[in-house]
Amino acid sequence: MGYSLAWVGIRGISYEDAVARLALRRTGENAEYAASPVSARSLPEGWTLVVARGCDHRIIKPSALAKLSVNGEAIACSIEEHVMFSSCELWANGTSQWRVEHDAQKSIDDLSASGTLPEDFASTKAEFAEQQAAEGGKAADVDLYFEIPLTLAKSRVGFKHDEVNGVVDDEQFEVLLGSSASQQATSSRPWWQFWR
Repeated sequence: MGYSLAWVGIRGISYEDAVARLALRRTGENAEYAASPVSARSLPEGWTLVVARGCDHRIIKPSALAKLSVNGEAIACSIEEHVMFSSCELWANGTSQWRVEHDAQKSIDDLSASGTLPEDFASTKAEFAEQQAAEGGKAADVDLYFEIPLTLAKSRVGFKHDEVNGVVDDEQFEVLLGSSASQQATSSRPWWQFWR
């Protein structure tokens, strides 16, 4: 069983403002990481982290990222380990700046990138491409290109969904609730139909 998650790190606005811009509401209840459909917490260096189940959750839709990044910035990640899909993108002041995406269904070395890419993109790509080649390239049993978008996100926000992080205590995620319509839309499809 693998992760199917979306997360967004927001900086430049308050925790409360980030929650409000996503049309969510605070409950005051804490839960373990990814134990509830949507949860959030503050991170060092002014980041607010919102994590949701489902790689295509509405918190990372372009309309949400545009709102979240007004007067700030938002780094969004989509992770679907069942098919080895990952993406990372930066929005600032309401506009998309760059996006990096890997889809193993296309090829184990698939990587698409657009926008004004960050300075560390080339070196990150080269590092994982070299490791993939050392493991046997396209014939390898591992997919290291999957890590490229996630590593770019971690270098900015300090969070990676599958790593133990001493700063992020599992039980310090606040459970957030949305409208009943958005909750029903999220829960009405099977987990494996992430594209619907």
